[in-house]
Amino acid sequence: MNETVKTTLAAWGLQPDEGSLNRLDLFAASLLEKNAVQNLVSKNDEPLLWERHILDSLAAAALLRRLLPPGSLVADAGSGAGFPGLVLAAVLPEYNFELLDSRIKRCDFLGWAAAAMGCKNVRVFQRRLGEGGAAAGTKYAAVTERAMGQLENILPQCLNILNKGGFFLAWQSAAQVAQRRPAVEDAQSAARGRRIETFAYRLPGEAEDRHIMIFRKG
Repeated sequence: MNETVKTTLAAWGLQPDEGSLNRLDLFAASLLEKNAVQNLVSKNDEPLLWERHILDSLAAAALLRRLLPPGSLVADAGSGAGFPGLVLAAVLPEYNFELLDSRIKRCDFLGWAAAAMGCKNVRVFQRRLGEGGAAAGTKYAAVTERAMGQLENILPQCLNILNKGGFFLAWQSAAQVAQRRPAVEDAQSAARGRRIETFAYRLPGEAEDRHIMIFRKG
Protein backbone atom coordinates (compact mmCIF):
# COMPACT_ATOMS: atom_id res chain seq x y z
CA MET A 1 0.00 0.00 0.00
CA ASN A 2 1.47 3.36 -1.01
CA GLU A 3 1.15 6.70 0.78
CA THR A 4 -1.47 7.99 -1.68
CA VAL A 5 -3.76 5.13 -0.76
CA LYS A 6 -3.16 5.62 2.97
CA THR A 7 -3.86 9.35 2.70
CA THR A 8 -7.10 8.73 0.81
CA LEU A 9 -8.27 6.18 3.36
CA ALA A 10 -7.54 8.58 6.22
CA ALA A 11 -9.61 11.25 4.45
CA TRP A 12 -12.47 8.74 4.31
CA GLY A 13 -12.18 8.12 8.04
CA LEU A 14 -10.56 4.70 7.69
CA GLN A 15 -7.20 3.94 9.28
CA PRO A 16 -6.57 0.20 8.97
CA ASP A 17 -4.56 -1.45 11.75
CA GLU A 18 -1.47 -3.53 11.09
CA GLY A 19 -3.45 -6.75 10.77
CA SER A 20 -5.77 -5.23 8.17
CA LEU A 21 -2.86 -3.82 6.18
CA ASN A 22 -1.16 -7.21 6.18
CA ARG A 23 -4.33 -8.88 4.94
CA LEU A 24 -4.65 -6.34 2.13
CA ASP A 25 -1.03 -6.86 1.11
CA LEU A 26 -1.60 -10.62 1.05
CA PHE A 27 -4.72 -10.17 -1.04
CA ALA A 28 -2.87 -8.05 -3.60
CA ALA A 29 -0.03 -10.58 -3.77
CA SER A 30 -2.48 -13.48 -4.14
CA LEU A 31 -4.40 -11.78 -6.93
CA LEU A 32 -1.27 -10.89 -8.88
CA GLU A 33 0.06 -14.43 -8.48
CA LYS A 34 -3.09 -16.00 -9.92
CA ASN A 35 -3.85 -13.31 -12.49
CA ALA A 36 -1.38 -14.73 -14.97
CA VAL A 37 -3.48 -17.86 -15.39
CA GLN A 38 -6.99 -16.81 -14.34
CA ASN A 39 -7.34 -13.30 -15.83
CA LEU A 40 -8.91 -11.93 -12.64
CA VAL A 41 -8.30 -8.31 -13.63
CA SER A 42 -7.06 -6.66 -16.82
CA LYS A 43 -3.30 -6.77 -17.26
CA ASN A 44 -3.44 -3.01 -17.80
CA ASP A 45 -4.94 -2.64 -14.33
CA GLU A 46 -2.18 -4.50 -12.52
CA PRO A 47 -0.01 -1.38 -11.93
CA LEU A 48 -3.09 0.44 -10.58
CA LEU A 49 -4.50 -2.46 -8.59
CA TRP A 50 -4.52 -0.51 -5.32
CA GLU A 51 -5.96 2.73 -6.71
CA ARG A 52 -8.48 1.35 -9.20
CA HIS A 53 -9.81 -1.74 -7.44
CA ILE A 54 -8.74 -2.11 -3.81
CA LEU A 55 -9.23 1.53 -2.87
CA ASP A 56 -12.50 1.67 -4.82
CA SER A 57 -13.75 -1.30 -2.79
CA LEU A 58 -12.67 0.28 0.50
CA ALA A 59 -14.86 3.33 -0.17
CA ALA A 60 -17.68 1.38 1.49
CA ALA A 61 -15.83 0.44 4.69
CA ALA A 62 -16.77 3.52 6.70
CA LEU A 63 -20.33 3.33 5.33
CA LEU A 64 -20.80 -0.22 6.59
CA ARG A 65 -19.46 0.73 10.00
CA ARG A 66 -21.97 3.56 10.13
CA LEU A 67 -24.90 1.44 8.99
CA LEU A 68 -24.37 -1.92 10.70
CA PRO A 69 -23.66 -3.19 14.22
CA PRO A 70 -20.73 -5.58 14.79
CA GLY A 71 -21.53 -9.20 14.03
CA SER A 72 -23.70 -8.38 11.01
CA LEU A 73 -23.77 -10.73 8.02
CA VAL A 74 -22.89 -9.14 4.66
CA ALA A 75 -23.19 -10.70 1.20
CA ASP A 76 -21.10 -9.68 -1.79
CA ALA A 77 -23.08 -10.34 -4.97
CA GLY A 78 -20.98 -11.44 -7.94
CA SER A 79 -17.75 -11.22 -5.98
CA GLY A 80 -15.51 -12.08 -8.93
CA ALA A 81 -11.91 -11.38 -7.98
CA GLY A 82 -12.92 -10.25 -4.50
CA PHE A 83 -14.05 -6.70 -5.19
CA PRO A 84 -15.46 -5.40 -2.99
CA GLY A 85 -16.29 -8.28 -0.62
CA LEU A 86 -12.93 -9.85 0.15
CA VAL A 87 -11.22 -6.46 0.36
CA LEU A 88 -13.85 -5.21 2.82
CA ALA A 89 -13.57 -8.41 4.87
CA ALA A 90 -9.84 -7.75 5.26
CA VAL A 91 -10.42 -4.43 7.05
CA LEU A 92 -13.75 -5.17 8.75
CA PRO A 93 -13.12 -8.24 10.91
CA GLU A 94 -16.13 -7.34 13.07
CA TYR A 95 -18.47 -8.43 10.24
CA ASN A 96 -19.06 -11.80 8.59
CA PHE A 97 -18.97 -11.93 4.79
CA GLU A 98 -20.42 -14.41 2.33
CA LEU A 99 -18.96 -14.08 -1.16
CA LEU A 100 -21.34 -15.22 -3.90
CA ASP A 101 -20.23 -15.98 -7.46
CA SER A 102 -21.54 -18.28 -10.18
CA ARG A 103 -18.12 -19.29 -11.56
CA ILE A 104 -16.30 -22.14 -9.86
CA LYS A 105 -12.81 -20.89 -10.79
CA ARG A 106 -13.54 -17.51 -9.21
CA CYS A 107 -14.88 -19.24 -6.10
CA ASP A 108 -11.75 -21.39 -5.94
CA PHE A 109 -9.62 -18.25 -6.06
CA LEU A 110 -11.71 -16.48 -3.41
CA GLY A 111 -11.45 -19.41 -1.02
CA TRP A 112 -7.72 -19.78 -1.60
CA ALA A 113 -7.05 -16.05 -1.19
CA ALA A 114 -9.19 -15.79 1.96
CA ALA A 115 -7.21 -18.64 3.50
CA ALA A 116 -3.90 -17.06 2.49
CA MET A 117 -5.01 -13.78 4.08
CA GLY A 118 -6.15 -15.46 7.28
CA CYS A 119 -9.67 -14.04 6.87
CA LYS A 120 -11.74 -16.16 9.23
CA ASN A 121 -14.82 -13.99 8.67
CA VAL A 122 -15.31 -15.15 5.05
CA ARG A 123 -17.28 -17.97 3.43
CA VAL A 124 -17.54 -18.54 -0.33
CA PHE A 125 -20.58 -19.93 -2.18
CA GLN A 126 -20.89 -20.82 -5.85
CA ARG A 127 -24.35 -19.69 -6.92
CA ARG A 128 -26.26 -17.03 -8.78
CA LEU A 129 -28.59 -14.70 -6.96
CA GLY A 130 -32.07 -16.14 -6.89
CA GLU A 131 -30.93 -19.73 -7.36
CA GLY A 132 -31.15 -22.53 -4.84
CA GLY A 133 -28.24 -24.26 -3.16
CA ALA A 134 -26.14 -23.64 -0.07
CA ALA A 135 -27.00 -20.35 1.68
CA ALA A 136 -29.83 -19.68 -0.78
CA GLY A 137 -32.30 -19.04 2.04
CA THR A 138 -29.98 -16.80 4.04
CA LYS A 139 -31.00 -13.21 4.73
CA TYR A 140 -28.38 -10.50 5.14
CA ALA A 141 -27.96 -7.22 6.98
CA ALA A 142 -26.29 -5.77 3.87
CA VAL A 143 -25.48 -6.71 0.28
CA THR A 144 -22.69 -5.15 -1.77
CA GLU A 145 -22.44 -5.16 -5.57
CA ARG A 146 -19.76 -3.65 -7.81
CA ALA A 147 -19.83 -3.85 -11.62
CA MET A 148 -22.13 -6.86 -11.80
CA GLY A 149 -24.68 -5.64 -14.34
CA GLN A 150 -27.57 -3.27 -14.98
CA LEU A 151 -28.79 -1.90 -11.66
CA GLU A 152 -32.48 -2.36 -12.49
CA ASN A 153 -31.82 -6.09 -13.02
CA ILE A 154 -29.63 -6.62 -9.95
CA LEU A 155 -31.57 -4.41 -7.53
CA PRO A 156 -34.60 -6.68 -6.93
CA GLN A 157 -32.44 -9.77 -6.43
CA CYS A 158 -30.20 -8.01 -3.91
CA LEU A 159 -33.11 -6.45 -2.02
CA ASN A 160 -34.86 -9.82 -1.86
CA ILE A 161 -32.02 -11.43 0.14
CA LEU A 162 -31.94 -8.66 2.74
CA ASN A 163 -33.50 -8.71 6.16
CA LYS A 164 -36.18 -6.07 6.66
CA GLY A 165 -34.33 -2.81 7.27
CA GLY A 166 -31.20 -4.18 5.54
CA PHE A 167 -29.01 -2.17 3.17
CA PHE A 168 -27.96 -2.67 -0.45
CA LEU A 169 -24.81 -0.82 -1.57
CA ALA A 170 -24.33 -0.46 -5.34
CA TRP A 171 -21.24 1.08 -6.95
CA GLN A 172 -22.21 3.53 -9.72
CA SER A 173 -20.44 5.95 -12.06
CA ALA A 174 -21.12 9.68 -12.21
CA ALA A 175 -22.92 9.21 -15.53
CA GLN A 176 -25.19 6.53 -14.10
CA VAL A 177 -26.11 8.64 -11.08
CA ALA A 178 -26.81 11.70 -13.25
CA GLN A 179 -29.41 9.87 -15.35
CA ARG A 180 -33.04 9.59 -14.41
CA ARG A 181 -33.70 5.86 -14.53
CA PRO A 182 -37.40 4.96 -14.28
CA ALA A 183 -36.56 1.24 -14.49
CA VAL A 184 -34.47 1.51 -11.33
CA GLU A 185 -37.24 3.39 -9.55
CA ASP A 186 -39.78 0.76 -10.59
CA ALA A 187 -37.49 -2.07 -9.50
CA GLN A 188 -36.87 -0.66 -6.04
CA SER A 189 -40.58 -0.05 -5.48
CA ALA A 190 -41.51 -3.57 -6.57
CA ALA A 191 -38.93 -5.05 -4.18
CA ARG A 192 -40.04 -2.82 -1.29
CA GLY A 193 -36.87 -0.77 -1.21
CA ARG A 194 -36.02 2.89 -1.25
CA ARG A 195 -32.86 4.83 -1.95
CA ILE A 196 -31.73 6.60 1.22
CA GLU A 197 -28.34 8.01 0.24
CA THR A 198 -25.82 8.43 -2.57
CA PHE A 199 -22.27 8.56 -1.24
CA ALA A 200 -19.77 10.41 -3.45
CA TYR A 201 -16.01 9.86 -3.34
CA ARG A 202 -13.06 10.39 -5.63
CA LEU A 203 -10.12 8.14 -6.37
CA PRO A 204 -6.58 9.53 -6.72
CA GLY A 205 -5.85 10.92 -10.19
CA GLU A 206 -9.49 10.90 -11.34
CA ALA A 207 -11.37 13.99 -12.48
CA GLU A 208 -14.89 13.08 -11.38
CA ASP A 209 -16.59 11.44 -8.45
CA ARG A 210 -17.66 7.85 -8.15
CA HIS A 211 -20.71 6.90 -6.13
CA ILE A 212 -22.19 4.23 -3.93
CA MET A 213 -25.99 4.23 -3.95
CA ILE A 214 -27.53 2.94 -0.72
CA PHE A 215 -30.98 1.34 -0.71
CA ARG A 216 -32.92 0.14 2.32
CA LYS A 217 -35.30 -2.81 2.38
CA GLY A 218 -38.74 -1.86 3.70
